[in-house]
Amino acid sequence: MNTPDFAPDAVRVARGLIERYGLRAAAIAEERAAEAQSAGGSVQVDHWRSVAMAIAELRRTRPTAH
Repeated sequence: MNTPDFAPDAVRVARGLIERYGLRAAAIAEERAAEAQSAGGSVQVDHWRSVAMAIAELRRTRPTAH
């Protein structure tokens, strides 16, 4: 997958969440973004939103099984 717009850390975390949570991975990332926003952590909010976007991109570009 070519993810030039995503920080390598966001892609790494996205892959880990997909592996651990499967279809819930994006929801987990969004929950963590909401928690960070509630805590006032704008850098963390940006990180978790990037992770959620990376998850969407990984799923979109994932090769399909035949």
